[in-house]
Amino acid sequence: MHDRPGRWYARWWAVLIVLGLVLGATAIVTVKALGLRSVVVDAKPLPQPPEGFDTRWWNDALGRWVQGDRVDYAEVLNDAPDLKRFAATLAEVGPTATPARFQTEQERLSYYINAYNALTLLGVVDNWPISSVQDVRGWLNPRAGFGFFYGLRFFLDGAKTNLYDLENGVIRGFRDARIHAAINCASISCPPLAPHAYDPVALEGQLDLVTRAFCSSPVHVRVDGEAHEIRLSSIFDWYRADFEEHARRLGRPPTVEDFIVAFAEPSVAASLEQAREAGFEVVFQPYDWGLNQF
Repeated sequence: MHDRPGRWYARWWAVLIVLGLVLGATAIVTVKALGLRSVVVDAKPLPQPPEGFDTRWWNDALGRWVQGDRVDYAEVLNDAPDLKRFAATLAEVGPTATPARFQTEQERLSYYINAYNALTLLGVVDNWPISSVQDVRGWLNPRAGFGFFYGLRFFLDGAKTNLYDLENGVIRGFRDARIHAAINCASISCPPLAPHAYDPVALEGQLDLVTRAFCSSPVHVRVDGEAHEIRLSSIFDWYRADFEEHARRLGRPPTVEDFIVAFAEPSVAASLEQAREAGFEVVFQPYDWGLNQF
């Protein structure tokens, strides 16, 4: 009679141990299945000045790597050790980890844009060779691009993050739709990677410049007179709310088309306005996820 409670507790402990093992194994399998993993850079950070954030190496590297709207990944691979050093710097230095270095919004936003673009290239290098970021995936793929944008975990600004959270949880929080022309997803249909670093002092002009190019490019904005269509990049659909809100802040009607008109070259803006007046249908173009390689 006195042994029964002991046996009862022993059985429950056995059940709990088995349950723990099952849950642990399930978690491991889930991580593997989804392709979740940390991108580790075993590199020494680049030296930084006492104040601010030094992007000179990053600026020079982009000048070598970017060719028009494409990237010379052979050169990126050659410079991979230094790219990893820059990533190691981003891991330790940032608006959260070292706030005294980032006093203004321009300093913070330029840091995060540069970080997004650098980590995207690091993600490509870490998984090379690939022909598309969608090639990076686990056994399961809940949605296209999950393995690259959700699954890869980077050390940034004193914590772990992924590209999806960096874009949607941090960069979009600055409430500036121009960032969608500045961050690059290493894909053909993405606005081109700028051949320079984003700099806090020049940030306003840089964002205006890349946004004008994005809104004026026939790859992203085109009026098809024969089909009676306004053909736009899918980016304008995915982040419609950002573009509408930005247009409203500019004193324009809150529409994607009005955002484009505000930044596009005069001839493109006039063509778009005429198409709207004629009742052309807005069509969002299929996205080409092929790698933006040279």
